[in-house]
Amino acid sequence: MYIAVRRFCFFLAFAACLVGCGKQAEPSAYLFFTSDIEGVFWSRPEPRYGNEMTGGLSVLKAFLDKQTVPFLLLDGGNWFAQTPEGTLSQGAYFNTVAASLPYSGRLFTEKDLLYGWTSLSQIIEKSPFPFILSNVTVNGQIPAGAKPWLIVSVGKYRIGVLGVVGRDAVRGKRRIGGLKVDDEISAIKRTVRLLREQNIQAVVLLSALGSSDKETALTDATLAQEVEGIDVILSSNLGRDAAETQKVGSTLIVYPGSKLDGVGRVSLFFNKNGVLEDSRFDDIALYRRDFGEDSAIAEQTASVRRAARSQMNRPAGKLERELTGELDGESSLGNWTADCLRRWAKADAAIINSDSLRASLPKGTVTQYDLYKTYPYADHIMFLDIKGAALRRALEEGLSVPHNFAQISGLSIVYDPSASAGRRIRSVAVNGAPLASKTAYRVAITDQMLAGGAGHDGFIDSLEFKNTQVEVRTVLALCLAGKPHVPSPFSGRWRKTP
Repeated sequence: MYIAVRRFCFFLAFAACLVGCGKQAEPSAYLFFTSDIEGVFWSRPEPRYGNEMTGGLSVLKAFLDKQTVPFLLLDGGNWFAQTPEGTLSQGAYFNTVAASLPYSGRLFTEKDLLYGWTSLSQIIEKSPFPFILSNVTVNGQIPAGAKPWLIVSVGKYRIGVLGVVGRDAVRGKRRIGGLKVDDEISAIKRTVRLLREQNIQAVVLLSALGSSDKETALTDATLAQEVEGIDVILSSNLGRDAAETQKVGSTLIVYPGSKLDGVGRVSLFFNKNGVLEDSRFDDIALYRRDFGEDSAIAEQTASVRRAARSQMNRPAGKLERELTGELDGESSLGNWTADCLRRWAKADAAIINSDSLRASLPKGTVTQYDLYKTYPYADHIMFLDIKGAALRRALEEGLSVPHNFAQISGLSIVYDPSASAGRRIRSVAVNGAPLASKTAYRVAITDQMLAGGAGHDGFIDSLEFKNTQVEVRTVLALCLAGKPHVPSPFSGRWRKTP
């Protein structure tokens, strides 16, 4: 009898374990996180998910409406730069489209500075939810519309949020006014200490440090090692498709992937004393078939896209033949672009890096969208006064930059590509006259090239430079406007030695 009772009790315990032991405790709260949306705000067939209709703010809103666990929604920045819709509004339309989502805070990345601080500051000031900027000031003050930190009640828990922008975001850039980015580690240590004094249960860091090829660059993992008291780091500015996660000590580092085909979810588990005991990450694919979509946001997004398409489909002009690019040599597209810059600038010469030219221009009618595809960046044209010797050095150095050949106008160059670096250029002529070492020439290039972003670093050795604040794409449109047909440019500007 005793053995039978024991067996019966064991069976009950085993059955209870089958029912309850595998059951995971419900999270106390969720962190939902988006970043690197890059202007893709709509649901679309996504190749990564078998071309299922996936993603977008309308599906995200429908997904969030179904949540039963208290949550906090944050965005890490880089929200507009890769689509015509984002570029045409200079990023401002995220303020409108995302206003009906329950975001509590957001951050910006270096890519959101594409149009300079004046444009970004207006977006920050008009944002329906605050930017959280713990190491960013303008003329010594927190920007209007921003906060150095935030405390949000999520259910019965108080969560402190801070945000860090990498100093590389402003290094070498112009059009940033009095914008200053302070030392990341010092600012975060100070802010974490302030937050911990506010009787909070968790600290969440929005980080736009991104990735860097420099071995000495600060990473989120290093930040987690250097600064105590950060529970979760939400990473942005990586521009990678897939979600990533890493654990450094007690700090969980997560990246939700780009282009809003999913949303990152961090589950927070607090004990009965309000102490955070565990955090876990899930990458939630935003399938429209599973969650539906918010009709109001879907229509807002569609309206923005229709307006952009209408504007972008306007004819800009006509070409006699297709203009194509070439990364490793002279091209018809490069020659035409450089000619446009030189004529507009009334300069002796113009130079543009071939990697900036991203698509061919078609024969016949060219639309504004064609120009956008060809030059999708907001680079401005610079006027340089540079002596002949420095110009030759810059051109010579540019020949060592892989897959980014200098496209030129006003110049004729004889060179030997097989010669050693520094000895490839044999001769340079400016508008038919030999280049004079001590003569100053006026040259048009882009601000990206002057800053060394294209690898053509030598142009910094100019006597004087001026930013026109006029975008390259604007000048290309002017180059086409009002002409029945634009002839093809002449070739043979770079000539190899026999």
